[in-house]
Formats: sequence, structure tokens, C-alpha cells
Amino acid sequence: MNLCRWTKTQGLTLLTLMVMGCGSPSAEQAVDVEKIIANITRKEIELDDSDPNARVALTRNFYFVFDGSGSMADAPDADCHGDQSFSSKLQGAQWAVKEFVKKIPEDINLGLYVFDNNGQGERVPLGQNNRAQFNRALDEVYAGSDTPLANAIVFAANQLAAQYKQQLGYGEYRIVVVTDGIAERIPQASIYAMELGFPIYAIGLCVEANHPLRSYATSYRAADSFEDLARGLEETLAELPDYDESAFEGTP
Repeated sequence: MNLCRWTKTQGLTLLTLMVMGCGSPSAEQAVDVEKIIANITRKEIELDDSDPNARVALTRNFYFVFDGSGSMADAPDADCHGDQSFSSKLQGAQWAVKEFVKKIPEDINLGLYVFDNNGQGERVPLGQNNRAQFNRALDEVYAGSDTPLANAIVFAANQLAAQYKQQLGYGEYRIVVVTDGIAERIPQASIYAMELGFPIYAIGLCVEANHPLRSYATSYRAADSFEDLARGLEETLAELPDYDESAFEGTP
């Protein structure tokens, strides 16, 4: 079963949704990113079979990090709104995420972390059958903060690592980040996630080529409108592998 467990681990993903504006070139991108990524050492997530709350489960997990920083209140420019009309980037991002959530099966665990004018923290813990709670939390996002994106990514990775322990190393794990700003320490946060086994899949909306997540993402998709953002989210759901749960019945 170790080989099967290892295979599931490789499926852990950090999906990064970026609703980005223009930004200045980052000095962090001068480093040899390919060399850094090649030298990343995988950290083992220690499992405890004696934990009475832990059990083998193939449950899929999506943990969202949603950016409610002040710039999300800005109106989208002519190149970044598509056919839908929204008064702000925040409104467009909320719409795109809600459209995606409609298509997520109820048996997938969903969680939400937000930083906005109300502070930063987990608004919806990982769980099933919580779509109404998730959408209410999205509606309550009020733009007005800086962009502590790196801290949020680390928090999300830790939450998924805890869930990974509860599922004894099985299942699917993804972090979905929706943001419109370039933040500090993105490379460090990305490396931390990759060390835990979370490769980065990025969807960028109006993102310039100098954003560090372009360099650290395993896969990058460009989106030029909120419709593209919603479609990109749907594509990530389509990428989920099919697991035959009956093959794991009785697995210790």
C-alpha cells in the first residue's frame, strides 16, 4: 500500500487563481527558479494510524484563498472584464468562484480563507455540504486590506496537510487562490507548499509576465476575462483523477 499512498501524494495540488493587475518587475525573479525547484526536498507528512479520528478516505479537498485587498475594489479595465459587466474586480471574482462552486460535487471538502477589510483568517473550515455557507462568506468579503498572500498560502497548505493526516495519506488536495496583487515572499510560500507535495497550478487573469507565480507554477493558464476565470476553474475540476473506492476497502 505504500506505493499506492505515494501515488496519491503526487496528486496533491496547489491551484492558484490570480486576478492580477499591473505590477513592477520583481527582483526575486532574477534567481534560477528551475534550479531552486529541482533542488526542493520533499518533506514527509507524518501519519498516525493510532489516531481514532483518522481513517482511509479518498475524499477530494479544495481550499480557497480569496483576496479581498483594497485593490479588489477597483473597476476592471477594458481588457479584463469580458462579456460580463461588474463594478469591481471583487464582484467579478465572486461571480466566477460561485459559478465554479455550483459544479463541485457535494462530497468534495471545501474550505475558505479570506483577507479583507474584516481581517484575515479562515471563514469556512474544510467540510462537505457547506456550499451555502461558502457563498455567504464570499458575499461578506469587503475589500480593504493589504495582500498577505504568502501567509495565506502557508496557512492553506497546513490545513490540507492536517486533512491529509486525517485521511491517512489518501485523497486529492488543492489550494485555490484568487488574488489581484503581487505580494512579497510568494517564492518562499510556493516552495513551502511544494515541499509538502503541493505542485502549483495557476490561472492568471490580466497578469504580467513578471509575476513570480508564473515561474513557480507547474502549469499556467492565461485568462483575459472573468468568464475565462470561471472556465479555468471548471477545467481544474475536470482534471481530478477518478478513484475506485472499492479498491481501498479494508486498507489499513
